[in-house]
Amino acid sequence: MGKQTVNSAFLVLVPLLVAAVLNAFLSSNHVPVVVPQHLDLTWEHKYFRPSGDDVSGVKGNPAKNHRSPCPALNALANHGYLPRDGKNVTPHVLQDALVEVYNLDQSLAEFLVSTLADKFSLADLGEHNVVEHDASLVHDDACIGTDPSSVNMTLASSLLARGNKDQCITRMTLAAYRREREAESAANTPDFEETFTAQRALTSYSESAVMLLVMGDEATTSISVDHARSFLIQERIPDDYEKPKVPVTLFRSLWITLQLKVLALLSPILG
Repeated sequence: MGKQTVNSAFLVLVPLLVAAVLNAFLSSNHVPVVVPQHLDLTWEHKYFRPSGDDVSGVKGNPAKNHRSPCPALNALANHGYLPRDGKNVTPHVLQDALVEVYNLDQSLAEFLVSTLADKFSLADLGEHNVVEHDASLVHDDACIGTDPSSVNMTLASSLLARGNKDQCITRMTLAAYRREREAESAANTPDFEETFTAQRALTSYSESAVMLLVMGDEATTSISVDHARSFLIQERIPDDYEKPKVPVTLFRSLWITLQLKVLALLSPILG
């Protein structure tokens, strides 16, 4: 392992230890709030995903429906927890949806919406390096010029094909894939090294952490291939989806984020 990798690992291990201590302390002093696990995805929350010229993720586009680069947010719109056209969304409505559907802790949900405009479109989030970023799991880099909300099926299929014998995508698998995507972007995307800052990297790993915590199995911190396909490709909440039993906190998500980063750094060694 090279000197740069050792230094990077050290810089990550320090906050990892801090996050672990905070997570353990807060967990021991927090009475879990158990919520109903199943969602009623019929009637007003029945799935419908707009397609073709009726939808776009390009900021300022004239399409009837707007979508974002974030599958979790698009799923909320496709099920009517957000405005189905993806327009005139308010931070308050988004915060309520994140809590109701994905059982995010109120403080985490509030933090996530804190920088948003009073009213915004999901396509506004497609502006480069706002929510959209290079080295995405299933979307093209911005320089390619495709719609930020469009799923690259080659990338998605590559990720889904990495499920283990139980047809689950584990932390290690997801971390290694994140590292591969960054390497691909570094090789093919101009200015990637300059624009993919530490903040962008943190965002990308935190998205993966939330995918495992919110869309996956909290006990194993993994996600089934079927659920990953539903969320990432169809942008649909699976009929058998069970939201987390206790609210997902900022410290819990940070803890998993840092685990993923460490595993990504070690993936060439661990294989």
